[in-house]
Amino acid sequence: MLAARRCNEFRPLPSGYLQYQFVPSLVLYAFGIEVGFKALALQTSCVAPRGHDLDALFRALPTQLQAQIVADANATYPASAPYFDRDLAMVADVFEVWRYIHEQHPVDTDLGFLQRLARAVEMALAAMT
Repeated sequence: MLAARRCNEFRPLPSGYLQYQFVPSLVLYAFGIEVGFKALALQTSCVAPRGHDLDALFRALPTQLQAQIVADANATYPASAPYFDRDLAMVADVFEVWRYIHEQHPVDTDLGFLQRLARAVEMALAAMT
């Protein structure tokens, strides 16, 4: 997740504008969450699911762990709690879609949700070690 966070850093350009690596940030957050979900699944059920779909990987986790991740992801923005499933569905394919965004039309996504979800996954991983 560190690489994703680094992509979120604004860097001043000689022109005075600030550079921000939006696409790499999305892709790296999605990949980090994917690997985190797979590690959590492996730890809890000794089986790591395959694929990149964050929604499917999340649903493969035990219910209690899902509930903890939802709670942690919504802790910093409680008003988002009713929208967790919708937001997860929106970002479920970020890793696959945004790697090739230059070949497509713009697609809706939510970087803030990815950031909150990544933090919740990090917390779940830390609690298991």
